[in-house]
Amino acid sequence: MKVLLVDDYSATTDLLADVACSMGHAVTKAYSGADALVAAGGDGAFDFILLDIGLPDINGHELCLRLRASEKYASRRIFSMTAYDDIRERFDMSCFDGQILKPLSLEQFESLLSG
Repeated sequence: MKVLLVDDYSATTDLLADVACSMGHAVTKAYSGADALVAAGGDGAFDFILLDIGLPDINGHELCLRLRASEKYASRRIFSMTAYDDIRERFDMSCFDGQILKPLSLEQFESLLSG
């Protein structure tokens, strides 16, 4: 499976990428919304995208809306990741397939990739 991981905190992104790679997935990392848009605009499409909501340039909600506007990502699995427990009060999260609260457990992440 092709996976895109987007988080400005590189330690989180790199750790999750290592886990996904160890499970046999092809992983692309992005540390900003702009980098994620460039990666998503490349050849093919990602099967699974995990977006941090609190990105410094484009918040993850806006990024998800931009991706969903493309036919390429209209039906792909996109999950949000955030430390904000009141995220549903801040944004309409219906563009996401699910929300994950930080800190994310490795078992939870592996389950997302498997399911």
